[in-house]
Amino acid sequence: MNYNIKAFIKLGSEKNIIDLYNNGTVFLNTIQYFRNIEDGELRGDKYEGISEVINSLPGTFKIKQSEQEFRFEKVHLRKSFKEILGNIYSLYAISDKGFRNYQDFKIDERLNGFGSHCLVIDPKSFINKIEKTLHNLGYSYNHGFVDYYDKEKICREVSLFEKPLEFEYQKEFRFFLKNEKIEPVKIQIDSLENCSELFRTEDILTLQLKPKELI
Repeated sequence: MNYNIKAFIKLGSEKNIIDLYNNGTVFLNTIQYFRNIEDGELRGDKYEGISEVINSLPGTFKIKQSEQEFRFEKVHLRKSFKEILGNIYSLYAISDKGFRNYQDFKIDERLNGFGSHCLVIDPKSFINKIEKTLHNLGYSYNHGFVDYYDKEKICREVSLFEKPLEFEYQKEFRFFLKNEKIEPVKIQIDSLENCSELFRTEDILTLQLKPKELI
């Protein structure tokens, strides 16, 4: 299904956001980095890059050579490789996927934790710039919306474009870059001066939409 994206928001420190605005500096960090960082479920996600979530119902089991039956409560497991290759670049997306009705639109105050400044970016221009740059550099990549799941209920494989439900407030649109090395990648996509506007993060928390703006 195609969704209408009204704008991207990229949040960060004043230094990094101004660098993105002036120079188009895009920093794609590793999946390993996002998996290991501990920051109160902002950028850090221990479920990042996992391959499967398993939730079993309560039950019983027996050990060989024993007649005793043991009970167990619900079991929650996550499967993943020890190391996951690839890099991620994430943006907040104002779209009709995250907000089906303009009256439901509200930017979560937790976004303040991502940094003091942000850019509100024209999505078409940004996607064109980053796709052109990655193509010219010979990188293989994908991009799209992140879907959110209840990690306590699902029992299935998950993709790199899925995250636990507690991250849903981030309304993430991500770029995934295939990389054979576990190392950050920095690229320059040219200035965003003509397709973005610079704000303090605290100022966009009061942003409101008008009727039909998500249509």
